[in-house]
Amino acid sequence: MIISTVGLIYDGITSVIVSYLKAMNREGLDIYIVGTIDVKDSIRNQIEAMGCKVIELPNRRSNPMNYFFQLSKFVRKKKIDVVHAHGNSGTLAIEMVAAWLGGCKKRIAHSHNTKCDQVKADKLLRPIFNIFYTDALACGVEAGRWLFGRKKFKVLQNGRDVEVFSFNQEIRKQMRTQLNLQDEIAIGHVGGFFEQKNHRFLLQIFKEIVKIEPTAKLYLIGDGPLKETMEKRAKGISKNIIFVGTTDRVSDYLQAMDGMLLPSLFEGLPLVAVEWQLNGLPCIFSDVITKDCCFTDNVEFLSLEKDPSVWAKEIVLMIKKNSNREILSKEAVSNADRAGFNIKNNARVLRKIYLKRK
Repeated sequence: MIISTVGLIYDGITSVIVSYLKAMNREGLDIYIVGTIDVKDSIRNQIEAMGCKVIELPNRRSNPMNYFFQLSKFVRKKKIDVVHAHGNSGTLAIEMVAAWLGGCKKRIAHSHNTKCDQVKADKLLRPIFNIFYTDALACGVEAGRWLFGRKKFKVLQNGRDVEVFSFNQEIRKQMRTQLNLQDEIAIGHVGGFFEQKNHRFLLQIFKEIVKIEPTAKLYLIGDGPLKETMEKRAKGISKNIIFVGTTDRVSDYLQAMDGMLLPSLFEGLPLVAVEWQLNGLPCIFSDVITKDCCFTDNVEFLSLEKDPSVWAKEIVLMIKKNSNREILSKEAVSNADRAGFNIKNNARVLRKIYLKRK
């Protein structure tokens, strides 16, 4: 049983789960995916097309007790051998205790971030969480230390399908034509409209970019509660900004981009960082993001204390220096494989973890 504690939505955790399922040899595995809080139809369809079952459970946020008991009941009824729960706080105790009560002996907690929103609940539940998980996984060293402290954990990098995200000149031409892009610089960002992603600062950077490159375009891929607020903030340069929304064509959009920005306030190990580098794109990340995500020379880390104009000048300079995207992408694919970011290799490791008995 695999659980995303934030629902099956367009976010990093769900993307990790779906990517692992696609890359994994699922022969001999009976896989249930828990649907709670919100389940997007397209994600459900992807999961079910792979022969996995999406199980509807009560809302983890609004009805946690009912969710807890129904989860435990299902684990016992189906005699689940492994529960693998993805999250970023001590609230994973809910899944770990429910699985234990249901008789599951292998309870995997998987950390995906270096902070959490539920600070009080995290503090309250940490002691319980520490008792009931049996296996600890993390997307990066810092995410592991955040959730597991000094206890042992295994880093399983947020890998990607290197073939899907590597640069393709033909797709770039098609997408640039489709987006009516000629010589304009196209800057991209992929992420939900949440405080963590720092869209406010991103828009400030782009306003400075427009001063340097008046025809530049910014493509914001994602959705979320702050989207409307950011659309209002974009007034004045709204003709230069495209709010793409959610899409299952992220890799195609990346082909059309010239550079990417990720000024997040905090992250675990962002999947987008891997995708962008694989595509040979110049990237600037905030310096609070773990350096573990970097496996090419095509990345710059800048402080959020720096003026937006500094970010703007740097990304424009990086784009103009980026003369051979195809070579950079090939080098990135090779580096990603060595650095542990190839999803096919990681899926083999995860399958072994699932099958190893306690």
